[in-house]
Order: sequence, then structure tokens, then C-alpha cells
Amino acid sequence: MLRAYFLSISFLFSLALASFPAAHAASFDCANAKEPDEIAICSSPALSRLDTKMAALWFSYEKIPFLMGVSAERAEEAEAFLERRRACGADEDCLRTAYQERIRMLERAIESWMKDQASADGAARSWSPAVLPEAVRTVAEGYRDECAQLGGTLEEGFDQPLVMTGDLDGDRLQDFVLNPQNMQCSAAATAFCGNGGCDIRLALSIHDYAQPVEILGGAPALKQNEAGTVLDVWVDDTNCAEMKEEGDACLARYYWKDDKLAISYMRRDYAD
Repeated sequence: MLRAYFLSISFLFSLALASFPAAHAASFDCANAKEPDEIAICSSPALSRLDTKMAALWFSYEKIPFLMGVSAERAEEAEAFLERRRACGADEDCLRTAYQERIRMLERAIESWMKDQASADGAARSWSPAVLPEAVRTVAEGYRDECAQLGGTLEEGFDQPLVMTGDLDGDRLQDFVLNPQNMQCSAAATAFCGNGGCDIRLALSIHDYAQPVEILGGAPALKQNEAGTVLDVWVDDTNCAEMKEEGDACLARYYWKDDKLAISYMRRDYAD
């Protein structure tokens, strides 16, 4: 049976990023800011931080499959927010209120989805590094080392990756999927996750959890099919650029075949 371990429901997918300098909004390029609302956001450290937090939450909200159902509805919500923001012009109080309400909406939607998943899995619970095999703990500590190399530290409560387990390689031992979606490094907002996704790591028991497979993507999910356990990850659309099948997103599927890890790409709708 697949098991998923999470730090806590309240922290999942909460990417409220720490101190971010002015002129570094995350949802648009300040170098090209022309509209009054954009200029006001880029000129205000407080509004820039709100924009960064909102953009990080939006990344989670957009990438998680079947979250809130239809992708078109999410696009309409995003456009409605942009219209409201534009209507604020350079009014910082108006912009602050618009961002705060948008952030609360995204946080509620993500938390609701996580609670639904926890209820469905019947296995969501907190974990500590002590429950992981030593080699997997080393993989998890790699994120901390990367943050330190950037000159930062991990934020308390956001300092461990999300972990899922399942027997992907068919040796009847648990394999581990580590997802840094919830982690925050004080030195860089995009230390572990960027526009292309998050630095997900797959540690296989058949390799003694050494040299984990690095996957750039979002919303990893372990599933069962006729071939056994598979790992699905939403990845950058360029991986499916040559495919003619319908679908608004690109899904990478990792599976064990002929004694090695194989991967296939397919177009799918997020709602599938």
C-alpha cells in the first residue's frame, strides 16, 4: 500500500517566501513594469513580498492535478485578480487588500485539497528525519546543504521535504520520493522551486538510495497500475512539444522496466 508522509496540513504548499527586495516581484518582470499597479508593486518591498507569496501559492494551485477541477476556472480567477489589481492603480492600500484576499483564497483552496487527499489516503501524518533510512536522510539533508551554499538557512517549519513512499522498483522495499515544494531558504526564493517546477528526488532501494534521480516538476504522485507502482510528475511542456495528443499539460511517468527505471511522456489535462 502506498503511504504519504507530510509535515503538516497547514504547511503544505504554503510558499510564503521570506524577505524579498524591492523591484523583484515574482509574477511579472519589474524591468518591464509600465502600468501604475506594476510600478507601485515594484517600488514597495511590502507589496513585492505579497506578490512573491501569491505567485508561489499560484504555482502550487495551478500545478496540482484535479485541484478545483477545471483549469479554465483557475484561469478566470487569475484574470479576475489581475483586473482588480489594475483597477487599484498606484493605490497601495487597495493593492495590499487585493493581494491579501487573493492569498487567503489560494491558501484555503490548497489546504482544502490537502485535507481531501489526507482523508482519501488515510495515511497523511507528520514525520521526522529519524524515521528515514540513513541514506535517504542524506538525500534530504542535501537540500539544507544547497541552501547553505547560497548563504542562507532553512526557515523553521519549512525545513524538511515532503516524502512519499512506494515500491517503484519491485524489490518489495520502500522507495522514497522527496519533494521540496514546502521548503523555504532565506537566501533565495527559488532555491528549490522555479518556473520549471521543483527539484524532486527519487531514491530507489535497489540502488541503496544512493545517487537519487533528480526530476524537475511538480505534484508528484505514486500510483498503482497493471505494471505495478508508477511515479507521475507534471513537467515542463517542452517535454511534450512534439506530441499531437490532446491535453493542456505534460505528464512524465517513471516506472520500472527490464531492471531499470524508464520514463514516458504524455499529454494530459490537469483535471484527469
